[in-house]
Amino acid sequence: MIATPALAAAVVGTGLVATQPASAAARPSAAHFLSAVVPCESGGNPRAVNSIGAGGLFQFLPSTWHGLGGRGLPQNASVSEQWAKAYKLYAQQGTSPWYASKGCWGHKI
Repeated sequence: MIATPALAAAVVGTGLVATQPASAAARPSAAHFLSAVVPCESGGNPRAVNSIGAGGLFQFLPSTWHGLGGRGLPQNASVSEQWAKAYKLYAQQGTSPWYASKGCWGHKI
C-alpha cells in the first residue's frame, strides 16, 4: 500500500485509517467556515473592495490572490473562481487569513 502521509495514514495492526491530517480534525469544514466568512468580509458582494485594496467575497489582497494563481483582481473574477481560491487558501492556512473578522464569524462556526 502506498499512501501520501499528508492525506492518509494507516495504523498498523488496528485496521484504522485516518483520512485527514490530525490538524484538520480541529478545523471547521471548509464550506461551513467559508460560508460564515463571506457576510463578514464582503456582505456577500463579490465586487466589494475595502480601503486597503482587498477585494471580492473573501477580501483577498491582490498579492494573496496572485499567490493562489489568480489573475487580475479578485473582485473582477467569477464567484466560482473566488470560492475556488478561498478553498485553496483555507487548505493552506486554515482560518488565519480571516482572523481580523473573527469577531463576526467566530460565533457562527
